[in-house]
Amino acid sequence: MIKFSFSEQSYQTGRVIGDRGDPAGPVVAFFGGIHGNEPSGVIALQNVFNHLEANQTQLRGQVIGLAGNLPALSEKKRFISKDLNRIWDRDFFRQFQTRADLANGQPAEFLEQCELFEIIEPLLERDTPVFFIDLHTTSSDSVPFIAINDQLNNRGFALQFPVPTVLGIEEYLQGPLLSYLNDFGHVALGFEAGQHDDPESVKIHTSFIYLAMLRAGVIREMDIPDLQEHRQRLEERGRSDRGIFEVIYRKSISPEDGFEMEPGYRNFETIQKGESLAQDQQGEIQADREGRIFMPLYQNSGEDGFFIVRKVPMWALRLSSLLRKINFEHVLAWLPGVSRDSSQPHELVVNKKVARFLAVDIFHLLGYRRKKDDGDVWIFSRREID
Repeated sequence: MIKFSFSEQSYQTGRVIGDRGDPAGPVVAFFGGIHGNEPSGVIALQNVFNHLEANQTQLRGQVIGLAGNLPALSEKKRFISKDLNRIWDRDFFRQFQTRADLANGQPAEFLEQCELFEIIEPLLERDTPVFFIDLHTTSSDSVPFIAINDQLNNRGFALQFPVPTVLGIEEYLQGPLLSYLNDFGHVALGFEAGQHDDPESVKIHTSFIYLAMLRAGVIREMDIPDLQEHRQRLEERGRSDRGIFEVIYRKSISPEDGFEMEPGYRNFETIQKGESLAQDQQGEIQADREGRIFMPLYQNSGEDGFFIVRKVPMWALRLSSLLRKINFEHVLAWLPGVSRDSSQPHELVVNKKVARFLAVDIFHLLGYRRKKDDGDVWIFSRREID
């Protein structure tokens, strides 16, 4: 058990916050505190499990609540040595799958990762539906929103909630937990409730936890306290910016840059090309395109200064779903400068000189995201489940 604080109150938690229900049914596994300066999700999970225990609620499946980075939670830091939400790489992770591997001076987060993996590994091969939900908050003022990798099963679940949904962030991040879990074909989404230190974030997380359990089919409406209040809370907070957004730009930063965001930006706020967004050692950082600001950085740690997103029309989502279902993506390999990697059938190799004449939107429409920059080519990848 570790102790942590939030809003001038003290709490404590172990790795498993709660585990209730019938393993034969659907499973909803929640993560809170993957970043140690985001304790809201842990407290919300404690509140929900306390209610389930006190009322001996009968569930139609299994609900698991896990605390992420325990050392960082106790120190209220985003991480101790490495960001726990940037190290979930299959090839790298295979080196550290036992605690003995981690005893010799490895960063604290690898031990946290190992302990989490021991709990979730049995869920990865389950035949029943499994929903992984990572609870977060942001350093800026924000409406609640969902972030997903652009898989059809993720879309289907995320669109049942009355808050904005953001697609495609996986193209800009290395080693996030949700991308790792998505590779096994399960629904995996992130839910951001609001600002780190805002007590309202706990209420919003609590509402989302109950509604996610309901949508996953593991709890009945009659067993959720104040169900209408939970629905109304999300609807009111998410109404102004409701819709589907896609990430189109990431400002990458390092500690040496001296990056400082201009004050007052709020998630999904409209920005114009040429607008001054931040400062660093090189001077003013201006928006190179119009769009909406997303996750502006107002804390001392992190590698993402800000993102820019744009709204995706519903017709494009419907067309995307149709084209993926009929396997239209096979046409991409016929385009000039595009070839399929014979050893990786779900990857496309795209010549950069030719690609400038091909809209990246075409690849996104069919479920491909840019995986890496490899000299003269880009590697685009899509998941087998899609």
